[in-house]
Amino acid sequence: MVHERIRSLRKERRFTQSMLAEKVGVSPQVVSNWERSYTSPDLEDLAKIAHALHTTADYLLGLSDEQEDEMREIKQLLETKGYTKPVFFDKKAWFGIQPEDIKQIDNYFRFLLQQKNIS
Repeated sequence: MVHERIRSLRKERRFTQSMLAEKVGVSPQVVSNWERSYTSPDLEDLAKIAHALHTTADYLLGLSDEQEDEMREIKQLLETKGYTKPVFFDKKAWFGIQPEDIKQIDNYFRFLLQQKNIS
C-alpha cells in the first residue's frame, strides 16, 4: 500500500521522482524502487516523504484514509502570523489574535470543510 500511495501522491502533487528524492535526501532510483515495491522506505525516510507530500505517515502506511495533514497546515499558518504557542488550547493566546487573523483562520477552516465535502 505504501508504494501505491507514495506514487499516487507524488503525481497528484506534480512532483517528479527526482523532485521527491531531493526533498527526502535520497536518489531518484531509491524513489523508483519504493514505487515499484522493490524496497520500502525506512521510518526516517517515511517521515520525510510524508512531510514532502503534505500528508501523514499513517496515510502512507494505510492506517488512515485522511490524505491531508490539516493540523500541520493550520499550525504553519498560525506560525507565519507569529503564533508559536498551541493557540487552540491557550485561552490567553486567543485574546492576542487580531480580527483579520481570525478571519483568515476562519476562511481556512471553511476551505478545509469545502475540500472535505468535495471528496
